[in-house]
Amino acid sequence: MYKVINRFIERNHNDHIYETGATYPIEGQKLVKKRADELTKVHPQYGVAFLQVVEEKDVKTPAATSSTVDDKAGEAK
Repeated sequence: MYKVINRFIERNHNDHIYETGATYPIEGQKLVKKRADELTKVHPQYGVAFLQVVEEKDVKTPAATSSTVDDKAGEAK
């Protein structure tokens, strides 16, 4: 996943304007790794990079318990 660190217009996404702090790519657009890698490097003309790699954190869900609660009685089965 990538985070926008400098505003830019992505010509490959129908001239979509990516605002600082946004996620790249937008929903409905395919991630082209080569293009994303180019945007993480400092652009020679503008002197800035446009994207930063963001590692996705593992989302852990709580483990289910073995007992369930009977809605009517409110007691564990």
